[in-house]
Amino acid sequence: MSSLLVLGAGYIGAALAERALEAGDEVTLADNWYLTDRAQLHSLEERGAAVETADIRSREDVGRMLAGGFDCVYLLAAQASRPIAEREPDYTEETNVTGARRVAAAVPAGTGLVYASSLNVYGPGLAGSIDADRPYGRQSDLAHLSKLYAEQSLSIQAERSGFDLSILRLGIVYGPSPVVHERPQSQTVVDKFRRLAAAGEPLPIDEGGAATIGVVHVADVARILLDSPASRGITVANVAAESVTVADVAALARGEQPRGGAACTFVTPFTYEHGLADYLAATRA
Repeated sequence: MSSLLVLGAGYIGAALAERALEAGDEVTLADNWYLTDRAQLHSLEERGAAVETADIRSREDVGRMLAGGFDCVYLLAAQASRPIAEREPDYTEETNVTGARRVAAAVPAGTGLVYASSLNVYGPGLAGSIDADRPYGRQSDLAHLSKLYAEQSLSIQAERSGFDLSILRLGIVYGPSPVVHERPQSQTVVDKFRRLAAAGEPLPIDEGGAATIGVVHVADVARILLDSPASRGITVANVAAESVTVADVAALARGEQPRGGAACTFVTPFTYEHGLADYLAATRA
């Protein structure tokens, strides 16, 4: 049994906590309730999770939470929405940049830290096989630009302090979780298209939907997060079960045959139990 601290009790954090509780781990969830309603964690509390109010922008909150002597800390707290980043740049930077640095500085040696980054660090216009050694690419918004800083800041501190760091670059995450955000700016393209198609509404596709994205089911993300860090030191890996075009996501959501043509493939060391086509087909049934 492990003692786990999940910083960020939202969509992915709640799914991770659910799986960890099933495995018999001790779980503490912490959030500032900026997007998540604390009441959404009630079912996890009933199953034994501790739920705390904490903000990674606060040095005092970070110090208080990290003093608990956890085996592994999951840094999932982030402002990931591009529209919100444009509307609230200070909150985005304070959370994603300063917050990540403060967490890194407070992690004790011998503790594992798992950071949820993004495939967006590679930038646009990708082609071929994209592995974790690829250099960072151009960024166009603060939410994703901050991932570059956080990755580097966490790596610097991991080397200084001697904690194990696993950086997982997640694709677009979809599927059910104990916490689901209903605000449009917090919904990813897979579940947004699923809902719109079910309602018979048109699907908004920019530039013909040619952009390639990596996608992964939230249950696979939770399992991979829980299994990390699997090795000592600093590791970086992509988490994407499939590489598809946005147009293909739309086609699958409508029950049509996808045309294919993804421009790149995200290389990943993990196995996956869930597929996009099966998920979208099941939600249409």
